Amino acid sequence: MKVEATHAAVDDEALLDRIKLKDSTAFNVLYDRYSERLFGYCLAATKDRELAEDIYQTTLMTVFQKAEQFKGGDFAAWMFTIARNNVRLSQRNRLQTSDIDAAFDLAGDGESPDRDIFFSGALESAIAELPDEFREVFLLKYVDGFAYHEIAEKCDISMSLVKVRIFRAKKLLRKTLQPYLS
Repeated sequence: MKVEATHAAVDDEALLDRIKLKDSTAFNVLYDRYSERLFGYCLAATKDRELAEDIYQTTLMTVFQKAEQFKGGDFAAWMFTIARNNVRLSQRNRLQTSDIDAAFDLAGDGESPDRDIFFSGALESAIAELPDEFREVFLLKYVDGFAYHEIAEKCDISMSLVKVRIFRAKKLLRKTLQPYLS
């Protein structure tokens, strides 16, 4: 407690210098100072609580892991720039994978009269070619309709890993199915 009280009176840049030495107490002080504002920013920028939590956690990890890259100046501006870059990366990744979501709509359910048979065949082949760990989570999400947390439980992996694998599966499918998506 006494150490944290001592740290609390120190400015952000000095705390960051302590974080560079892997002082977790200094990190906790900065966390207490900025966690609400940072999460609020992530939530306002994404309008998606789950995505905001991911970006928030990624930003905090980046601040801790890359503290030595801070060259001085305004710590809060540096941290919020990291958060903004994470938001932009997330938006770019969502745009890249949204074509696959639309592709499932195009493929239809097999009963629909406007089902694209050629595309459905290409989609099935592309899914079959996915690496096992990607194909498993992808099918659980998009064919069986499980939520991320349910897939994590079924596969005995973290929810973050589920999201990463689904993202990578979509990216591979998008690349394979590019001629159909144009």
